[in-house]
Amino acid sequence: MRAAGVRRVQRWFWALTVIAVCAGGALDEGLRAAPGPGTGLRVLVSGLVLAASAIQAARILTVLTHRRPEGRRRRRK
Repeated sequence: MRAAGVRRVQRWFWALTVIAVCAGGALDEGLRAAPGPGTGLRVLVSGLVLAASAIQAARILTVLTHRRPEGRRRRRK
């Protein structure tokens, strides 16, 4: 991966991490709020955003930490 590509992936990782933290805060507030349809919708949306952003950030982190050595490349089929 080129240096510019690595920087772009790192920016996406940190953006997704910030989104996950904000969604976690919104989920916490929703779980503490009085029950109602609006609260249920808030919990649903923030939970889905939290799960999606955390999973994608974890996938990116896996790619960033398990890079191949420079001399080895993947064979194309």
